[in-house]
Amino acid sequence: MTADARRIAFTSKTLHHIDLERAAVGALEARDFRRAFALADRRCRILPPPGARAHLLRAEALFHLDLRDAALASVAKAIELEPDDLVAARRMMAWGDGPQQIEAARSVARRDDDPDSVRSALLLLEQSGQDSCARVDFLDEEVKGWATWRGADDLHLSLAQADQSSTIQLPGDPRHGFALDGRRAASFRLIRPASATSQRLEITQAGRIIASIQLPANRAPDRRSASQRPARARNGETPPLTVIIPVYRDLVATRACIESALTAVACTPGSTILVVDDASPEPDIKRLLGELAAALRIRLLTNEHNLGFVGAVNRALGATGAGDVVLLNSDTIVPKYALQRLRSAVQSTPRVGTATPLSNNGEYTSFPVPNRSNPLPSPGEIELLDELAGAANSGIAIDIPNGIGFCLYITRECLDAVRELSDDFYRGYLEDVDFCLRAAEAGFRNVCIPSVFVGHEGSRSFLGEKRSLVLRNLRVLEHRYRRYATECAAFLLADPLRDYRAALELKLLSNEPRGDGPHVIVCGSSVGREIAIRRCRQLAKEDQRGLVVHVRSEGQRQPAAIFDPDGGVPQSIALDVATDEGREAFLTLLADLRVRSLEITEPNRLPAACLSLLTQRFAYDLLITDTALATRAAIGSGSDPDWTDLIAGARRMAAIGEDGAAFSEAVLGLQVARLGDTPAPPTRHQAVNGPARLGLLALHASVAEFRFIRALSDHMAAADEDAEIIVLGTTLDDLKLMQRTNVVVAGDITVDEIATLIEGHGITKLVLDIGEPAFGHPLVDALLASGLPAAATEWIAAPSRCRTADLKLQPGSDADATIAAVLDWVVEDVLLHPDRRNGRHRRQVGARLP
Repeated sequence: MTADARRIAFTSKTLHHIDLERAAVGALEARDFRRAFALADRRCRILPPPGARAHLLRAEALFHLDLRDAALASVAKAIELEPDDLVAARRMMAWGDGPQQIEAARSVARRDDDPDSVRSALLLLEQSGQDSCARVDFLDEEVKGWATWRGADDLHLSLAQADQSSTIQLPGDPRHGFALDGRRAASFRLIRPASATSQRLEITQAGRIIASIQLPANRAPDRRSASQRPARARNGETPPLTVIIPVYRDLVATRACIESALTAVACTPGSTILVVDDASPEPDIKRLLGELAAALRIRLLTNEHNLGFVGAVNRALGATGAGDVVLLNSDTIVPKYALQRLRSAVQSTPRVGTATPLSNNGEYTSFPVPNRSNPLPSPGEIELLDELAGAANSGIAIDIPNGIGFCLYITRECLDAVRELSDDFYRGYLEDVDFCLRAAEAGFRNVCIPSVFVGHEGSRSFLGEKRSLVLRNLRVLEHRYRRYATECAAFLLADPLRDYRAALELKLLSNEPRGDGPHVIVCGSSVGREIAIRRCRQLAKEDQRGLVVHVRSEGQRQPAAIFDPDGGVPQSIALDVATDEGREAFLTLLADLRVRSLEITEPNRLPAACLSLLTQRFAYDLLITDTALATRAAIGSGSDPDWTDLIAGARRMAAIGEDGAAFSEAVLGLQVARLGDTPAPPTRHQAVNGPARLGLLALHASVAEFRFIRALSDHMAAADEDAEIIVLGTTLDDLKLMQRTNVVVAGDITVDEIATLIEGHGITKLVLDIGEPAFGHPLVDALLASGLPAAATEWIAAPSRCRTADLKLQPGSDADATIAAVLDWVVEDVLLHPDRRNGRHRRQVGARLP
């Protein structure tokens, strides 16, 4: 790609992501695979969130750079985002191995229209032990497809719905395109009878099921024949409450759910349990439900054929009389008083249509990390969380875009208006969302009741067929409700449930048993945050708990966010330490936590009033992460904070790694505790032919950093027109830098990605700091462990860093001197490797920084 073309690719800020993808395609066509990787990798790190196409472009470049594992990881990400993407499935089938390759082969066999691709997929499946496969496509009027199998017995196709079932025999067709190597195959086409409920197609051979597909209803229900349900009871009478639990598989989860629900119902006057056995294939589940029904502990409906979640729930809704209902998944755990308080909260809140409690696995309502499947607590912990939620958030109802079906309370007024779940959504995914959006259209509120907590095991994974179905249904949903995606994005950005999660966290923390409290690491920047998280990881290896407090400046506010890096409690607490009240609340919280140790890093970035109170009320350690503390103490600076007094009051000085400790000891003359991990052995990278590629770590996104990169770019272009700078991180203005022909800005990176970035970009040398060190930062140490020559300021002579290929920059050097030194170092590399030379090499190291 020419320099002009490279520059043009980044002239539009509004279409930056589109430009990147187009330029990556052009680079692949030109077989410039490093450039293609740089462009596609950048696209995968910026907003808007990249789709499958971007990750596939990245994978294609990586594969041609012989980075197969990284290429497969990108393909896997593409499949995660778009499970139905045939290009991704074909790539995984061709490049992968093991379970991912077999799953991709299934996807290709069931959806690809290219016969050769399908035959290759069938061969892979047969080699893995799967000797049968089927593809099913359906419309309202018909269902068609093909099947292939081994064995003498013919196939049988059965189509079942609520009140009838029909079966036909399907013999093999020896002329079928997939009837090869002794395999039998046949195509089929069936007319679908009109049905207001879902249908199930099963393909069997000799008693085994080859395929089982649920088909949505193809006829609207007859609303005229629907009986009018009684309205909510009046005059203070408590209406009945029906808990509906559809059951299919998983005896252990089902038993635990029903037992917890029975206890909750016993504490909730006027409530009953209605269980739907949706043709469960497990005899033990049928036995359990039969025993409970015989003892009159539950009402039981049994489906002759499996109707799926929607069909089972709608049958149960039709069997309820007056009163509200709760739809409950069979893998939930309901605390003793949850139903009682959930109903009470709904009755005291106007215009409620649906209500959802907090849960460990409840999407918007997930706790402690929202929109994540958090681990299921033990039954005792679930009871405690529900009790504390009731104490922390009593009387609160927060509007949410839609309720969540794991535990969905529906008022009778809403049910009379909306009536039932829609059967338009294949396999039942997102039908709860559709119900709630129809309720909103009818004037009802969808709310979260944060004073109630219900446990939900759920599915921890969101991959494979489930994700494909969910995304397919989501597209239907977003087409039907045009504002839904925008409303969800606005809700996630505002996060109105945060304060109520925080209130529950505060209750939970104050309820923890006495004993050794956590270690708390306080930081004041994004760089310090990463170091603090690393420190917590070190503590975890010693079976100790670490929490991070990140104090930020946001205009007049200074929120101190306290969180557990491992996803435990807390996650949502943020107290404004710019106010006296906020500071006192913060200090009280630390006292209640019974902090085992308080480690303060970046004291120069913490609010002076907050720092003063912390050092007065708590014993503390100082964790050295940069040179500010040490150098100011050495010269006796009297500026705020008082560095000398701060150091004198500390229990100890500590640093992660050798560099910070060695520097502090040399400057301060004090013993500094080394908290470093065992250094990783250097990684060997293959020598890269071609122009020099300098990987520059950007951590601060500061003006000085931006100007340094810009000036270095100018000088490198003058010295070697093909040399490049790959910025590892984000800068003050990424787009401005990427308009230069010799700069690529990768974006935010993680430690796990470093090896791929080095190999993908062909990085030959590193620049690790430009006068602002970050002692103990995980990216710095990981890049050093790469084994590549590195330019870094030699803050103190460190025996661990005696590598002849490194460039040791002198502390206090100005930007011009640093650029001149780096340029000499890079050009020396070009001169030593003639294959990296291209044209003239000009030296203009005296120019000033712009």
